[in-house]
Amino acid sequence: MRLLANLALQNLGRRKARSLLLIAAVAIGSGVVFTGATLMRSIDDSMTVGFTRLGADMMVVPEGALTNITAALLTVEPTDLVLEADVLAKARLASVARAAPQKIARVEHSGIGSHHELVDLIGIDPVRDFTIQPWLREKLGREFRPGDVILGAGRDAPLGSQLLIFGKPHVVYGKLGRTGVGTHERGIFMSFETLESLAGSMPQRPAVLAPGKVTGFLVELAPGATTLQARFAILSAVKGVKVVTGESSLSGIRQGLAALLKGILALMVLMFASMAVMVSVLFSAIVTERRTELGMLKAIGARRLQIVGMMVVEAVIATGIGGVLGVTLGVLVMRLYERSLVYYLDNIGVPFVWLDLPRTVAFAAAAIGLAAAIGALGALYPAWRASRRDAYDLVRGEG
Repeated sequence: MRLLANLALQNLGRRKARSLLLIAAVAIGSGVVFTGATLMRSIDDSMTVGFTRLGADMMVVPEGALTNITAALLTVEPTDLVLEADVLAKARLASVARAAPQKIARVEHSGIGSHHELVDLIGIDPVRDFTIQPWLREKLGREFRPGDVILGAGRDAPLGSQLLIFGKPHVVYGKLGRTGVGTHERGIFMSFETLESLAGSMPQRPAVLAPGKVTGFLVELAPGATTLQARFAILSAVKGVKVVTGESSLSGIRQGLAALLKGILALMVLMFASMAVMVSVLFSAIVTERRTELGMLKAIGARRLQIVGMMVVEAVIATGIGGVLGVTLGVLVMRLYERSLVYYLDNIGVPFVWLDLPRTVAFAAAAIGLAAAIGALGALYPAWRASRRDAYDLVRGEG
């Protein structure tokens, strides 16, 4: 194997111009694919954060409840009417991707603010919530626990400090960014368990604080589902509810961007396929050019496997180097991207979530590995064909 590698390096060194062009072509292709895949994944993660910050596609509340639709559906409105917490789960609606239940109790004499200040205590399921936690501006470095609370942007208390609610201490786990939505700004968010534990301390116990009851659901549509389809399905399957829709364009934009990312992925696959064809054609020409050399090798006793191995190793080295250079180029492009557009987005408050280091390294390794694999596959068939021919025919350049 070491001998094959030495021969491959010598051959690459003898034809510097051709080798550099091959390496450059592979580097460009690998760099585009690596950068595209990394940015695509980062954009996908950023879309997840961005669209959850825009809120849900629709809201399901008890029939007869008053609602106040904002530009973004982030929280349900306080009401005396309640729903069963498992009503949507039992319906098993294909048009619903996920539904986040919420409990809201608007109370006074809670010990927060002035004596008669109304406070919205909002219970969420930390596992199923997708409209509150994406707005966390800062939080403690641990998981959300029972007894923790998250403060709306209109309230102020240090992280980790204790907040007394009806005389019971609660830990300030996090703070939300400003949304412009009243309930979101002044609300105090906690788990269902924490909110239900306060029921015994309230002068009047709201019905929603009973276990198994919720004020309403925030709903995100399944991919491909329309607002009309989901609305009809919910009203048909669940009695005693009404469906309130937000900006109908949001779900279309979300689904459209998801389709766009899939299209970009398909283009990257096609780029790698075209690069494999290019490498195969190039090595067919290389084998044709080097027939005399290969014939001499066979004449002095080189076996078929050794000839194939030499050509494949040569291709792997060239395309592997191209892959490494492409990844390096991609990293430089992403740093430039970070200092320009991402910096601008951060300044205007639009989050951009970069891919974490382990996944970035995995993408880089995959790009280099695919480049090397394309080189091996591209050279394999021309080398195999040449190895089958007689040494005499190769030397004479026939066939």
